[in-house]
Amino acid sequence: MASLAGISLERDVPIEEIADYLHDPDNLVWMDIQDPGEAELTMLMEEFGFHPLALDDVVTGVQRPKIDEYRGYVFLVVFGVRAGPEPGSFETTEIDLFIGRNYLVTCHRRAAEQLEEALRRWTGGGEMLREGVGFLVYAVMDALIDAYFPVVDAIEEQVDQIELQIFTEDSQPVPQKLLALKRDLFTLRRLAQPLREVFGRFTRPDQTLFSPNTMVYFQSVYDQVLRILDVIDAERDMVGSALEAHLTVISTRLNVTMKTLTVVSVVLGTGAAVFGAWGMNVPGLPWADHPAGFWFVVVGMTLLIVGALLTARKRRWL
Repeated sequence: MASLAGISLERDVPIEEIADYLHDPDNLVWMDIQDPGEAELTMLMEEFGFHPLALDDVVTGVQRPKIDEYRGYVFLVVFGVRAGPEPGSFETTEIDLFIGRNYLVTCHRRAAEQLEEALRRWTGGGEMLREGVGFLVYAVMDALIDAYFPVVDAIEEQVDQIELQIFTEDSQPVPQKLLALKRDLFTLRRLAQPLREVFGRFTRPDQTLFSPNTMVYFQSVYDQVLRILDVIDAERDMVGSALEAHLTVISTRLNVTMKTLTVVSVVLGTGAAVFGAWGMNVPGLPWADHPAGFWFVVVGMTLLIVGALLTARKRRWL
């Protein structure tokens, strides 16, 4: 929590003093609540007058980002992301923001490192602190959006590694990995796409919550959102191309295997046919009555089979 009286900052302001800070338009209050319970929700309703429907969204959670406008404040739902324990994986945290003329209330279930980074950026804003809640919201949203880039970069590295693995002998787990990355990219896009609408509203000329000087900052974050969406779309195309390349490689390997099996089957089948015919009790077979006739046939067929295989090898049929 902080106060803007001559750019002085105060933290850990007692809850019972919140009303005094809110009633002074020169003060700016930031309240961050982790794991809000019944007591915190009641306090938010009494001290800030938040609508029960918005508070119900805080309790139950929502599936995608959204922005709702109420009288005197805006309710915004965004998702923070951070890298997970596995390479290319990530975790999401829902962060609910109540934005008023001189206050910001953030609620989240798990620890959000992005808010600590936002606090650092905001307190280091210098003269921009005089812009009030607009610069504070910018600092929060900028920190949240910046956290997407390491995640999408890690996914891109995973795609590059999988593309190399496609052309190795052991490419069996490639489809599972690619499909998992495709689902992750779909999730990221579902979280980032609605932010275009959010910043579209923040940069409208008729909005009254933020000062005109903060519009250029929101436009910068909006450009970052568009960049993230472009990167995600490009990576989705890369995943699709990798899947097609994997299927092409598998098909090529199957064709080579079938051609090899066909050549081997023909060569061995010819030898089997000769041995089968020579072994029948039919009079007049060559060398049938010769003492070494059997070995003549064996040696002859062996040389024929070896010669046929060498010829196929030379012509790259094998």
